[in-house]
Amino acid sequence: MKYDKDLYIDSGFYGIDEEIENHKEKIVKCRKQHTCVACDKQINIGDQALNESGFVDGEPASVYTCLDCIEKWLEESGQVETDE
Repeated sequence: MKYDKDLYIDSGFYGIDEEIENHKEKIVKCRKQHTCVACDKQINIGDQALNESGFVDGEPASVYTCLDCIEKWLEESGQVETDE
């Protein structure tokens, strides 16, 4: 993890979706493999990822985003300083 944990959670990567009830975002250590919702890269067991969860139309929903994608977003959106 390159940056402070709170930056990943408050990055605005997912945006605000009014249709998601009980919306939560948190950094998790994966207990099984997942696919990153942004880049389709495999997130392996033991890797950390940003998890967004909630309910859409009354059904549970959960997606995972690899930290590389969040870090790229933080840098491209100007939320963190880069050496470039």
